[in-house]
Amino acid sequence: MAKDYYKTLGLDKSASKEDIKRAFRKLARKYHPDVNPDEPKTGEKFKEINEAYGILSDDKKREMYDKFGVVEGDPSAYQQWGGSPGEGRVQRGPDGTTYYYSTSGNPGGFDFNDIFGSRGGQSGRGGQGGFDFFNDLGDIFDVFSNRGGSTRARSSQYRNVPREGDDLRYDMEIGFMEAFTGGQRKVQYKDPATGQTTTLTVKIPRGVHDNQKLRLKGKGMPGENGGAAGDLYIAVHVKSHPRFKRKDDDIYLIHEIPFTTAVLGGKIQVNGIEKPLNVTVPPGTKDSSTLRLKNQGFYLMNSDKRGNLLIQVKIKIPKKVNKKQKELLEQIQLTGL
Repeated sequence: MAKDYYKTLGLDKSASKEDIKRAFRKLARKYHPDVNPDEPKTGEKFKEINEAYGILSDDKKREMYDKFGVVEGDPSAYQQWGGSPGEGRVQRGPDGTTYYYSTSGNPGGFDFNDIFGSRGGQSGRGGQGGFDFFNDLGDIFDVFSNRGGSTRARSSQYRNVPREGDDLRYDMEIGFMEAFTGGQRKVQYKDPATGQTTTLTVKIPRGVHDNQKLRLKGKGMPGENGGAAGDLYIAVHVKSHPRFKRKDDDIYLIHEIPFTTAVLGGKIQVNGIEKPLNVTVPPGTKDSSTLRLKNQGFYLMNSDKRGNLLIQVKIKIPKKVNKKQKELLEQIQLTGL
């Protein structure tokens, strides 16, 4: 059965392109994986609304969908007769309507590859033909340079109905350790609506990830005709660290050990992200082996649980040895080691 894309976005068939975009953005605030990474099944729901937006925001695809109710990539939703590649064909939709089209691109025809073709690996976070949620938001300074005007305000100024204000974006760079510990940052900018300098205190959650978005509700553009204000989304960009690398909530580092410790095993001390840590090296440790220390990585957001510290061992080969070391190594060599 064909999907009801209008129902997915909470719209009727008379919806304008601006209505479609507004409905999508409203749902994106609730279901987008980058904004609500911990919400159950967020990715699945966002895929549905992203698919609906991809069809209804494209004039050609929307016209085809309105005629046939077809679903992209679902050949069971239609029947096709006759013709060969490059020739005219007759298409019949689920409601029995027939439509003549040409794959050669003649005026008035559609190439059905636009409707049923591959989307190039689209995911719930956007993708080819989809909607880039965060990059679509108006930047605070861009909006201010336009004196607070917005597309939504201009398109709705003659409609006496409440309209939500536009959402805004702000890019914030923080240090690696700030992401580990969390904290607060003051954000100062000129308010797009009033032109006045606005200062906000932003709470940085412990364990925040690079490119994660923080939402400040009601801090975007004011609404129209009594509508609610939009939201301010802050994209957090975490600086790299000279020693540590992060993957998910685990921390990686490289540490050199002597050849003898690798062979015989022993204790070494490694500077963790918070304090020095004693680490046991098993006998016979090979070069590039990884040692894991549990619960020494990043904290999971909104949790006391932690990732791990993963230490990649590099065996240090000395460039120079003294006379006694050389004699001992020669003796070891004679044993066949």
